[in-house]
Amino acid sequence: MHIQVLGGYGAEFYSIKNKCEKRYRPTGFLLNQSVVFEAGTICGALTLSELTAIRSVFLSHAHLDHLQGLAYLAETLYDRIDQPITVFGLEETIQTLRHHFFNNRLWPDFTRLPTEVAPVLRYQTMEEGIPVTAGDIHLIPIPVNHTVPTAGFIIDDGQAAIAFSGDTHKTEALWERVSQIPYLKAAFIECSFPDRFSQLAYDSGHLTPSLVYQEFKKINRPSLTLYVYHAKPAHLKDIRKEIKRLGNAHMIDDGETLNL
Repeated sequence: MHIQVLGGYGAEFYSIKNKCEKRYRPTGFLLNQSVVFEAGTICGALTLSELTAIRSVFLSHAHLDHLQGLAYLAETLYDRIDQPITVFGLEETIQTLRHHFFNNRLWPDFTRLPTEVAPVLRYQTMEEGIPVTAGDIHLIPIPVNHTVPTAGFIIDDGQAAIAFSGDTHKTEALWERVSQIPYLKAAFIECSFPDRFSQLAYDSGHLTPSLVYQEFKKINRPSLTLYVYHAKPAHLKDIRKEIKRLGNAHMIDDGETLNL
């Protein structure tokens, strides 16, 4: 499974340190060249030819840092593709897109443009626990604990499986299901704030480094590769320090490529 990190963070951010510029992009991953998982960043990381290869987009939930890239993807591909891109989400996520995002007020409704017969985007609702197929990848959405209805994912290509936490605080069902997969290769777990913001993490449905390791232990695979993503860039220095102190994990960065 080939994974390209389009954006590894929980916000868009720009910094200059020692005359070195760094831009941080919101969460987004490209799987096997044609499947986007989370749409916080798409066009800001891919060429036009790469964009035209996208066939499916999976959203864990309807928060802006996970879906804003859809707006520019739809606009860019308006007259460049023959078949619509399928946007997968829970029922609540699809309804938010329909009524509050692609609603001809905030943004044009690209599920009806250029025409209703041949639009740029089409919606498909996912049901919790029911596998969905996109190309050679199978995804199973599992509910997690966030402030709006949200899915974590088991992603499986028949040879390797990985787990994505989605945005979540402490959760159970995902890790229980994941722990039963013999060919699990990695877990991707969000970490938004340092430990001193534990109350904010609780209130906003996110994790801190200490909580990440509590969740990781639920998989009961100590040697499993752990990737940490979704850090809020303003707190990145503290999160990195705490993650490093607690255990062996790799913090995702924009532009990385992973083969699992």
